Amino acid sequence: QPNLEALARDWGMDVGRNVVVDASGMGQLIGTDASVPVAATYPSHPITERFGVLTAYPLARSVVPVPGGVNGRNAQSFITTGERSWGETDIEGLMKTGEVAFDAAKGDMKGPVSIGATAVAAAPAGPTPADPGTAQKAPEARVAVVGDSDFVANYAINIQGNRDLFMNTVGWLTQQENLISIRPKE
Repeated sequence: QPNLEALARDWGMDVGRNVVVDASGMGQLIGTDASVPVAATYPSHPITERFGVLTAYPLARSVVPVPGGVNGRNAQSFITTGERSWGETDIEGLMKTGEVAFDAAKGDMKGPVSIGATAVAAAPAGPTPADPGTAQKAPEARVAVVGDSDFVANYAINIQGNRDLFMNTVGWLTQQENLISIRPKE
């Protein structure tokens, strides 16, 4: 994990050594507890444009943009939890007792907590199109980091908007914004 944390840092994101806890009770709507933070509103970003469904993240970590960026890369949050959530740093206590309480003195991060961020950087120019009249977008390198991979695991992919958020993220990463949508349910 240190290598992944360092890579995220190079892209202007700090991955927290915490577990995001959601005391709002929103998780009860989908049959989970406080260890599964829920996002219901999202910061402005192409991935979450017109995205108004719940997403849930089992045992998520915070992913916070570094103020001022790193190496000219400025990250942007695209998933945040609610006001009644926090980044719990007493992970051992959480796992042993299942009980936690916000404690700023111990380094807990007050909510809303960013659990997903993106960054963009210029990429080396590729080959020019054969037809000079063809418009070509400037190439970009894009990165998206989510503090939880389980939100797309088999047991969680069907939670409200998890599948749509993942597919929107893939569409954005591949610069195919036309694929970003809320898909019809089968």
